[in-house]
Amino acid sequence: MHIMISDDAPLFHDLLAPRLRQRGVEVSQARSITETKAQLEQGLAPDVILLDMDFSIAGEGSFAGLTAARSIRRGYPKIALLAMSKHDELRIALEMMNIGQQGGRIGYLLKDKLEGVTQLLDFARTVHAGGICIDAQLKGLAARGGKLTATQKRVVDLIARGYTNKAIAERLLISEGTVERHIAAIRRAYGLPSPEEERKLQMNIRVLIVRAYLNDIMGHNDHGPE
Repeated sequence: MHIMISDDAPLFHDLLAPRLRQRGVEVSQARSITETKAQLEQGLAPDVILLDMDFSIAGEGSFAGLTAARSIRRGYPKIALLAMSKHDELRIALEMMNIGQQGGRIGYLLKDKLEGVTQLLDFARTVHAGGICIDAQLKGLAARGGKLTATQKRVVDLIARGYTNKAIAERLLISEGTVERHIAAIRRAYGLPSPEEERKLQMNIRVLIVRAYLNDIMGHNDHGPE
């Protein structure tokens, strides 16, 4: 696997790059959004970009990494994007799901919650394979979605963490068929495309589910109990 580290913190590069190389990972490094884009334009083709969300650019304000993520996804849709931030923000997770709604290959992790290189590589492999992942420790992610049952919420939580249907079934001690029925119910609750429409529109249903759930819990939290 080829991973690009796109981050303006020298210490992050110094700590992470050698550890990834020790695991047999090819590593490229960029310390600015400009350098990241320049390397891609020159033909560099990483499998995954670890993209800092906290880049600050004049005129862009905070979270300029989101703008970069949108640009990279438009120009290089096959590259998986794993956003990393020190800010615990549901809205960043939602924006990343917006970016990945057609191609998947998207994730959002909190730097200070990362348990180690092994966990990071697991997340990188998940997004490289076309999946999605959101840090399970993101504040508010565990809140109950207003439109879902408790079990449906647990299914969405595991989808957001990159679990396959089989892995969800094993985790919840239910059958894969039951997982599929829960997903169908979640689709209906959020008015999401049918499987046929999903294929026609080339949408990633797992991204759409998590995106709808984030919108749901953000709205639920904003308005409070009725």
